[in-house]
Amino acid sequence: MPAQILLFGHGVPMSDPVLAGLSVRDVTRLFRAPVPESRVAPLLEPFLDPYVRGFLLGFEAGAFQDAALIVVWRQGTGALHAFRYAQELQRQGLLPATPRLHLWNRTAGDNPAARAFDATEDAALAARVDHLPRGPVVDREGPLAVLDARQAAGLISGAMAFARRLKARATGLPVSTEPGPQTGGPRLALAGAPLGSDRVHRWLDAQGQLVLDLQGPDVPSRFPLERMLERRGVEALVWQVDPNDDFHGWNAPAMRARCDRLGIRFVDLGHIPAFPGFRDLPESLATGLPERLAEGLS
Repeated sequence: MPAQILLFGHGVPMSDPVLAGLSVRDVTRLFRAPVPESRVAPLLEPFLDPYVRGFLLGFEAGAFQDAALIVVWRQGTGALHAFRYAQELQRQGLLPATPRLHLWNRTAGDNPAARAFDATEDAALAARVDHLPRGPVVDREGPLAVLDARQAAGLISGAMAFARRLKARATGLPVSTEPGPQTGGPRLALAGAPLGSDRVHRWLDAQGQLVLDLQGPDVPSRFPLERMLERRGVEALVWQVDPNDDFHGWNAPAMRARCDRLGIRFVDLGHIPAFPGFRDLPESLATGLPERLAEGLS
């Protein structure tokens, strides 16, 4: 079995050509509680999001000890915090010395300087993994497209679709495209900060059809956002951010304005923990919605 590479960072491209054929798993959204008498937990500052904390605590607990390398995706929110903390904690002997860490960056630009930077970053990663065995290239994009089409058509619940995406990333396997439970009612979209469990999705499934999940992972990107909102007939977009969020909330005004232009109701849940309980959610979405939608949600 090929040596395993662990990936950390929201949106890390698992199917990038640099990683083709390698055994990869995405550990970004896995929850980890502190081990008893943790030496790391007291050092983690309150502003760190739960994914960074979970990554560092999992590292301390030995959850990554069988991996050949941990690749941290710089573009992911909080990823640089995770990388720098892990480096320093390794230096102090508070985290295992292995696996080693590699920071992978991209500019997402389209000019000569950006392309040169990206090529240098890719070459550095390729050099770190060139000794590892490669197997057949896994087709992840095809099954993801099938799952997204079913969700867009309301043929699978939001909770099931989200859970399948999380499992596919955590295992490195293609996402399941088996039939799943369906929901009915108003057509909803979910956006904002990344969530770590399907609790919000189950809450929404009881009130409508979650036909577009923008908080990821593997957010559909074949079409511009406004086109997706229109084509999927989204009637209400539900927004939420983590209490420690310092990034996604800045996008809320633009998202609200976009919804206003399209005649879509913007529902702001405020601060919702990444791993919420039902007590963190309001009773329903119906309060404050237009009468037609409120009737469908009650």
